[in-house]
Amino acid sequence: MFSKAVSLPIFWMIGENIMGDIKDVLSQYNMVFHRPLVVTGSGVTSELGENYFSSYHRVSINSNHISDVEKVKAQARSVGSDLLIGFGGGKVIDVAKMAATELNLPFLSVPTATSNDAVASPVAVINFGEYVKSMGAMAPIGVVADLDILRNQPRKQFLAGVGDLFSNISALADWQLAAERGFERVDPVAAYLSRNAVENLFRAIENGSDLYATLVEGLVVSGVAMILAGNSRPSSGAEHLISHALDRFPVHGLHGLQVGVAAFFTLRLHGMNYVRYKKLLSQIGFPCSWQELNVDRETFMKAVRLAPQTRSGRYTILSEVTPELLQEAYDEVYGVSVRGDGEFSIQD
Repeated sequence: MFSKAVSLPIFWMIGENIMGDIKDVLSQYNMVFHRPLVVTGSGVTSELGENYFSSYHRVSINSNHISDVEKVKAQARSVGSDLLIGFGGGKVIDVAKMAATELNLPFLSVPTATSNDAVASPVAVINFGEYVKSMGAMAPIGVVADLDILRNQPRKQFLAGVGDLFSNISALADWQLAAERGFERVDPVAAYLSRNAVENLFRAIENGSDLYATLVEGLVVSGVAMILAGNSRPSSGAEHLISHALDRFPVHGLHGLQVGVAAFFTLRLHGMNYVRYKKLLSQIGFPCSWQELNVDRETFMKAVRLAPQTRSGRYTILSEVTPELLQEAYDEVYGVSVRGDGEFSIQD
């Protein structure tokens, strides 16, 4: 009998006002820790951390720089931590995740924002100063997502999470393309989970269901898909490479917004029906053009040309399109804006 061993989150808990005492939450799953260290941001999440984790050791960080990882590791060693808790947005969770990985400690993800799929992914994006690197990391033992907290996040962070999850559609198309060209194999279970997470979000938008609960669950499932695949293929394709390239320019924004807007373009390159997604996402105010993110055409096209270099060896649709097709796709996808009920503003 053939099988594959992977480390998955033991649980995820999503609901209203469920924070309570984290130790009580963990005890429901027969987990006991004595010296948790809570990692927070330096602003709002630090203040929230004082409310929810007043009896715990805490450390605040300013960014996802490698120095912040070292700061957390030093504090964890100092207090003899047996669990790291990431309480914050994507950068906080990535730093806690990376520190836990390097210390070989369990890690609990408690997101205060849903701006990307860092919530449960086996990847941590760390800033090394001259470059930013996506690094392999351990998956969390669990995810605790309190909707009361998540509903108070800035609107653009919520939309960024929507964009990151939506971009799975483009990533899966690239994964299939790479398989057809003989470079990789598609893990059917991982691909199913990734696609189903997006489709559930689309259904929630169409039905007027609770988008916050559906989004955070989708981001968790997306992370599980990456764990099963053993890489980021279920959630990262050409659209992510374009976003990574944009990050090298002075004008760039939230990762999830960038990959979502880029996904319209890459889906067009694949010959897929991007218009359906554009119309659907515009209903909740998702940006439909680069102008809305203050990125001009020249900068975007430079990023597209640079994109394959940000991850050598990853075969995507950008590996086989012509410059003429890139220009044609830009004109078609971003030439006419499709708006819904609510206009998107970078200031929201």
